[in-house]
Amino acid sequence: MRAATEAPATVADEQEGGDAVDETYRRTKQAAVSPATAAWVGAELLELMPRLGTHFERTLAGMQKPQFLLYREGDFFRPHPDDSESPDAPDFVRQRSISAVVFLNGAAPGDPAGYSGGLLTFYGLMDDALSGESVGLPLAGETGLLIAFPSHLVHSVSPVTAGERYTLVSWFFENRLLAN
Repeated sequence: MRAATEAPATVADEQEGGDAVDETYRRTKQAAVSPATAAWVGAELLELMPRLGTHFERTLAGMQKPQFLLYREGDFFRPHPDDSESPDAPDFVRQRSISAVVFLNGAAPGDPAGYSGGLLTFYGLMDDALSGESVGLPLAGETGLLIAFPSHLVHSVSPVTAGERYTLVSWFFENRLLAN
């Protein structure tokens, strides 16, 4: 990924029905890895599909093409879900059922291969008992860690404060969503 060509990562643009760059909402780069690497990673992730389907009690039918993401110092992704039920949302967003994130390096301050900041935070899993507000549960990445979660779950990536954070992400979908 360090040697790959990179471009600003996009967000779904429901008004245009596709993707757009919005660095006030998401600032990270998408790396264009070799086709062989992308195919190998895709095949490895697809092998997990039956286990993910069983775990989440869903009949998964396929997976969207993995994205290879590079977060440098200051890069972030504001709170968001990965799917949408809006009829204006692009089909590829409406299809998503299970999101998967694989950390290719870990949160390791002081380690030249690691990074600081860049926490993956999940919202809506529990509420503050006094205020009733959603409490974010942050997760520091570890090299090789795969996190899978329902695509409707709101999550964010806090700004990277040092180093570079490498992840790959993809989304699994169900048969019933293919016709939509």
